[in-house]
Amino acid sequence: MNDFFFYLVESSVCLAIFYLVYWVLLKRETFFNLNRFFLVSSVGFSLVIPLIRISSPIASRQLFERIYALSPTSVTPAAAATQASSVSIFDVLLGIYLLGVGLMLFRFCYKLLKVFTLIKKNGVQRFDGLKVVFMETHCSPFSFFNFVFIDKARISDDDFQRIIAHEMIHIKQYHSIDLIILELLAIFQWFNPFVWPYRDSLKETHEYLADYAVIAQGCNTARYQLLIFEQHVGAKLFEFANNFNQSQIKRRITMITKGKSKRWARLKVLLMLPMICFLVLAFADSKAVGKSDQSGLDSVKPVADGAENYSLLTDDSKKSDEKKKAKLKEIETMIKELKMKYEKTDDEETKKKIKEKVSYLQMEREKLVGSNPTGAWTKMEELRKLYEKTDDPKKKKEIAVKIAELEKKIQMEETKKIDETIKALKEKYEQTDDPKMKKEIEKKIQELKKKK
Repeated sequence: MNDFFFYLVESSVCLAIFYLVYWVLLKRETFFNLNRFFLVSSVGFSLVIPLIRISSPIASRQLFERIYALSPTSVTPAAAATQASSVSIFDVLLGIYLLGVGLMLFRFCYKLLKVFTLIKKNGVQRFDGLKVVFMETHCSPFSFFNFVFIDKARISDDDFQRIIAHEMIHIKQYHSIDLIILELLAIFQWFNPFVWPYRDSLKETHEYLADYAVIAQGCNTARYQLLIFEQHVGAKLFEFANNFNQSQIKRRITMITKGKSKRWARLKVLLMLPMICFLVLAFADSKAVGKSDQSGLDSVKPVADGAENYSLLTDDSKKSDEKKKAKLKEIETMIKELKMKYEKTDDEETKKKIKEKVSYLQMEREKLVGSNPTGAWTKMEELRKLYEKTDDPKKKKEIAVKIAELEKKIQMEETKKIDETIKALKEKYEQTDDPKMKKEIEKKIQELKKKK
């Protein structure tokens, strides 16, 4: 689920960056086919770039993931297993997101139904290979795929020919497919504030293409501009389709009379290439880790009691860890057997020897595990021996207090090491894409939490 939300955010960022480049560099140029290509292809790149995973020196996304993974409000996969009954922030966000998707999907279906209702209500007539729907509603002309919708009462025969010529361009150039793509994008990125002006800019580009094509066919420029204005005033707009006057009327009229952009301006579209490279690197998985980071990512320290090794690292370290595990297991077995003998015997001399052996084995275990905070285990064993030797109640009490303090210190150190191990495992979880490794890490995190 985390990956899905990251994908939504990253694809939204890509779309926003592409749109800002279009707005600054391409919006005022008259290379409308090139602008259309840029806008439509940018949608595809925005959806694909977050899926590309390569090694990159840029670690911004990983840093964000680590901060998120360690934040108190985040829910990692391991924590989710223990907090299944509670509602996380991601549950709330997912609920809000799905509600928005549902509403936008309903809106999309409603507008489709509205188009089919107009067709069924008014019927279809053939005109030069087009399917024309003459409406009784006072509505601006528009097209949707190979259907053209016109309010016949508002236009003359000459204007009818100009409108048909305009809508024919939309149909021949498949502008409706572009709009469907943007509508679907708006469903899944309804939260993205850039998706709406992006869609409007694409519609505007469609209108420029159609306007220029009609003028190129010999239509009088002044009369055509007047027609645009007449059809705009007082008419309803059909947002879903290619409206004849969908764009801002002033910009369309201005663009018709604007001189052609210089040829070199076409080169601006080449900025898409470095932008794609930058975005791919920005959202890539960083594999290069400095020395200061490797200690936390590539070598996780074992916990205090030495029962498990949680490094999950290189083959060499794994072999070494296996040896340590075997040795620790052997020591633990010996300590367990000695404790059983201690309980069974009544001979004080034998008990004393067993205690010495256990003490020695515990120290050996501490050396292997590396968890002997300031010699606390050794000091505690010495204090216990001293406690047994003395008969002074006051001294016994003082020794007991010191032993309790050492036990508390050891416990705090062990808890700290467990927390560090869990932290490192969480980072390792975010680093890997191997499902098997993720599952193994989750299991180890659960075991560590139980020990806490």
